[in-house]
Amino acid sequence: MIVETLQNLGLDDKEAKIYLALLELGSGTVQEVATKSGVKRTNIYNFIGPLKTKGIISEIKEGDKIILIPENPDVLVKRAEKNYQEIKTALPELMGIFNLPGTKPKVRFYEGIEGIKKGWDDLLETRETGGKIYAFSDYEKMLEAFPVDFPWYVPEMRARKKIFFYGVAKDGPKGQEIKSKDKAQMRETKLFKDLQLDTEINIFENKVAMLSFRRPYTAIIIEDRAIAMSMKSIWQGWWDKTKS
Repeated sequence: MIVETLQNLGLDDKEAKIYLALLELGSGTVQEVATKSGVKRTNIYNFIGPLKTKGIISEIKEGDKIILIPENPDVLVKRAEKNYQEIKTALPELMGIFNLPGTKPKVRFYEGIEGIKKGWDDLLETRETGGKIYAFSDYEKMLEAFPVDFPWYVPEMRARKKIFFYGVAKDGPKGQEIKSKDKAQMRETKLFKDLQLDTEINIFENKVAMLSFRRPYTAIIIEDRAIAMSMKSIWQGWWDKTKS
């Protein structure tokens, strides 16, 4: 989705919508951009300065009106290339910090159905309002393990705390059922028929929570930056396999 691409290039959601509206209009007044983008007119004034600083729009005055003009999208590419070069220059120093000796990974272990519930509770307790969780899930196995008392409060509580959940999941009837509730539960799910799991793996901050739905059922939470980064890279490979 083009808005997501623009966000990856450093624009937030409203900035991306404003810039796209201007590209379609060619140029426009604040009111015209508001109508086209769906961003409130009063909010657009707040974004003019930051967008000018990023070099992707300019403005001129015609009488008492402000006319906004989009810059060529090539500006975004050049900006991304500049950011890449700055990060590349800083990489040796960043790697030095990354490789500093630290403490051993912290590991917590829970057992049984109640242990899995404890793992979910622990995940919610350690997350502040906002943030993201990246996960592998097998809802077919999960709901088989919880035939009656599945803790539906978990996605409800997560949504209440505005923690977004990006899920790579096994395709099946239960997976389709969960996916149908994505919007209400602040989740985006991508289903894969060739994904084989008996677990749910949640990756967040510097932690990985692994919940096994094979008897006797276990939950393991590992707190280690390197492990979390590695798991996130594996997750990203699956996520990028499809756009649907």
